[in-house]
Amino acid sequence: MAYQLDFWAVVKAVFVPFDLVFHAIVIGAFGIGPVVILLQLRKGTPFRKLRLPFALVVGLPVAASLVICLLHTGAGWQLADKELQVKTGVWGAEEIKLAQARVALVESRGPWTVKLRTGGLGLPGLSTGRFKFQNGETALYFRHLDSPRRVVLESGGRYYVIAHPRVEKLYEELVARGAQPAKL
Repeated sequence: MAYQLDFWAVVKAVFVPFDLVFHAIVIGAFGIGPVVILLQLRKGTPFRKLRLPFALVVGLPVAASLVICLLHTGAGWQLADKELQVKTGVWGAEEIKLAQARVALVESRGPWTVKLRTGGLGLPGLSTGRFKFQNGETALYFRHLDSPRRVVLESGGRYYVIAHPRVEKLYEELVARGAQPAKL
């Protein structure tokens, strides 16, 4: 049993769900350069003088976006026998022995709502890395798209939070494989 993202799922997470503030910032930051170049062309500046700035202004954001998507391809979780591996792209992969883990299925709104990203990626449809939550705990976090519930695991004093559509099936499987239900 696994939930891992392919390249196109990561690309989709940039755009879905639509976040007006995020997309306005991205369009503003990356859209200003091409507009300036177009204005220079209208003034009569020959395109050959603008080739390098054009390549940088258009190429760098596209290349950076592709690299981010490639680095997070494969993020998610994988359940094998009595262990759960959580992979958050470049931010790490950790294995949790289910016999030593406590697990809870919690509402997305509440104490396990993200307060601060301390190291990771935050896109409208994907969050991965280390995050601090409203209850003061820091956890390795994987969120893909929206879900009304989250799975929270604790093992050896470390927390892990997983959220994606139909995450309830993961919770049921974790309990069936030896994780102890708890209030976290």
